[in-house]
Amino acid sequence: MRALVIAGLAAATLLGVLVSPANAADTWHWGPVSSSDGKAKATSGKIATRPGGLRITGKLYDGSSSGACSWIRFKYLTDQGKTVYKSYKNCSAGYRKFTMNTGYVLSVEARVCRGTSVKITSKCSAYEGVWAQGG
Repeated sequence: MRALVIAGLAAATLLGVLVSPANAADTWHWGPVSSSDGKAKATSGKIATRPGGLRITGKLYDGSSSGACSWIRFKYLTDQGKTVYKSYKNCSAGYRKFTMNTGYVLSVEARVCRGTSVKITSKCSAYEGVWAQGG
């Protein structure tokens, strides 16, 4: 009987290790970040680990009906020491979801700006830290 209890306890312990939350993807939240004029905003920011790097998601809000666009610009430092920039835009009033996959990175920063449908032009926030290796 004692052997059965010990075997059952060992099996339960092993099962707990296999399905423990520590094996799930780590997730962090960030934001909001707003443009200097307040007409553009990134909200609902989330970063999750994935095989080979990070997945960064969120919503970009455009509060203008004047034809201008909202932009979010990410700047991240790869584990190879290279700085990479990626931008996403929203030219429709309301929210638009964005998703960005990275490789292994050391840090990620974001800023929100106003612009045209082709490029960022003005009203940028300062870069804000979104994620950093080791916290």
